[in-house]
Amino acid sequence: MARRGSATTGFTLIEILVVMAIIAILVALIFPVFTKARAAARQASCMSNLRQIGMAMLMYRNDSGELAPHLSSLHPTYIPSPEILICPDDPAEGCRDGDDYMEGDLYLSSGVSYTYIPNWKYAATLSWWRPRPRYGPGKWEDSTPLAMCHWHWAAGKEWRKELQIPSWGTDPKGWVLVLAAGGSVHKVRAEIPADEFSPDCY
Repeated sequence: MARRGSATTGFTLIEILVVMAIIAILVALIFPVFTKARAAARQASCMSNLRQIGMAMLMYRNDSGELAPHLSSLHPTYIPSPEILICPDDPAEGCRDGDDYMEGDLYLSSGVSYTYIPNWKYAATLSWWRPRPRYGPGKWEDSTPLAMCHWHWAAGKEWRKELQIPSWGTDPKGWVLVLAAGGSVHKVRAEIPADEFSPDCY
């Protein structure tokens, strides 16, 4: 014998649509927060990489009395893991054609994301570093720019050899991460022309 009032009712179409709309609004609100958090995490990882590169270069200088000829020269003796040489925001993961300034996979098959400023001809013109191979102590010694990451503002853009001009890049906007010779990492406005740079920009 069936009991009265035991019939069950499901959700109406309107109720389901309202719940879906609320979920969609919450996702739209939360997604940008997660995106920013992930970008901040990648930048923090990149800054950690640069600091490790700076420490490795200091050890190389203590042992050899001069800078390494390339960033990849620090691997494997001073940088055991080649992943340290790759920025998390580099879409090519360091594997691209390069030169002594942006070496890519020129000397290390796993690639290098970071640019090596002492091998930047314009940096020698500005007297930041002496011409290779004897780079000297740097114009501002420990505060002299040693390496740079442009991927956080230039990610997704083509990075070509023609960008080696008196600036941090072509139509630069935002920030670049700069490793100083003393091992510290700084954010520098990308809009500042290289010939106007000084450690006061840190």
